[in-house]
Amino acid sequence: MTKKRCFVTAAFATIAMGLASCGDNGSSAPPPSQLSAQAGDARLTLSFNGSSDVEYWLFAAPRSDIDGNNWSLTPGARSATKLSSPYVLCGLDNGTTYWLFMNGRKNGGPGGPSSEKISSTPRPAGDQWESLSLPTRPAGDVFATHSVAMARLSTCPARAALATEGRFVSVSDKGHINYSNDGKSWKAATLPNAWNGSLNAVAGYASNLNTPTNPGLSFVAVGAMGTSLTSKDGIDWTLAQAPNEGLPDLRAITALSSSFVAVGAKGSIRSTSDGLSWTERNSGTLEQLNAIGIGNNRLFAAGNAGTLLLSNDSGSTWSSINLPEVSGVDLHAIGHGYLRGSTATDVDRFLVGGSGGYIALTSDGGSTWSSQRIPGASTILGLGRTSRYLAIDDLGQVFTSTDGLAWSRQITPKLSGARSFLSFDWGYLVGASDGRLYGSW
Repeated sequence: MTKKRCFVTAAFATIAMGLASCGDNGSSAPPPSQLSAQAGDARLTLSFNGSSDVEYWLFAAPRSDIDGNNWSLTPGARSATKLSSPYVLCGLDNGTTYWLFMNGRKNGGPGGPSSEKISSTPRPAGDQWESLSLPTRPAGDVFATHSVAMARLSTCPARAALATEGRFVSVSDKGHINYSNDGKSWKAATLPNAWNGSLNAVAGYASNLNTPTNPGLSFVAVGAMGTSLTSKDGIDWTLAQAPNEGLPDLRAITALSSSFVAVGAKGSIRSTSDGLSWTERNSGTLEQLNAIGIGNNRLFAAGNAGTLLLSNDSGSTWSSINLPEVSGVDLHAIGHGYLRGSTATDVDRFLVGGSGGYIALTSDGGSTWSSQRIPGASTILGLGRTSRYLAIDDLGQVFTSTDGLAWSRQITPKLSGARSFLSFDWGYLVGASDGRLYGSW
């Protein structure tokens, strides 16, 4: 007997909704229940109840009369198969309302009846913020969240450059390390025995994207007197470099595809592949470096007295950049202007920010710069972009921009005690001086 084989692409998934089974044992199944959608930045997070033996398919389109016959004829229509809850529908257009429904099937059978139809509208992150609590510490153990990082774990099927999941890690001035799988719920990491150092920054990456069982995670945390800790999951940590008075304080770190570069006091720039062995690089400056950022194979390091450095070879060599009207400015923030997964051409757009609300922008990878002072802003400590640009200052004020040039202050409560900032693919996290985190997504 010859067995039939069935191939169904997303574009023709609507046909499969009504076709007879392609296999010998396929059958329709009831749709999932309690389907809901939580709006995010260019994404919707779907939740539903279902059975483990049923394949659930999703159909979505920006039209209110969506059904099994017309959804695929609509520009912007989307589908996904074999879903489990929760599921992230990503790469959507903010401000556009999407209508969605699901159905079920078993063993490659035809789609069953449709679920209820729901709608939701993605919107930019940065307007609404929530206060997040890190794991409880002993009474009187007051600490500041000095840095937050995310290693990207999975990517969006519609836009491969856009992450949908990540492992988050935060570090504090008291040496605490916490981790999270969603940026919202946090747990205390396991630290080395007798560890009591101070940490300033953390970074991480996954070498095997979209491989849940073996993501190849690597994290490095750095701090006072050249301290470094390493982890292969963000949960269990090992002391790689004990504090040494002969080594500089490291204040910021970034992850490349398979290595890390850290910057700090007296112009120090150090690189490592594992957090154990470090190579000192010549920065050409003795000014303290406060920030480091990467984009489109370019590394920028920023520091006091308007210092800005550029490397085009993964941090091996550095050159100095002269910014306009930067006298008296200490730089604390670097942001990449590229919108991940978009067709935008802003891959060479970078921003740097610092004291007095100073922001400088380049659209050509650092050759030419323009500068301005954001009215009412204090020291800019964070710059980033999801579907728009966002800046935060040390007063906890949030500023947004569509082009990186014209900025407006958000009418939201100030994020009290803001100390650190993370911009990731679908939102932002701000670390505070009292150990809290603020999140917007």
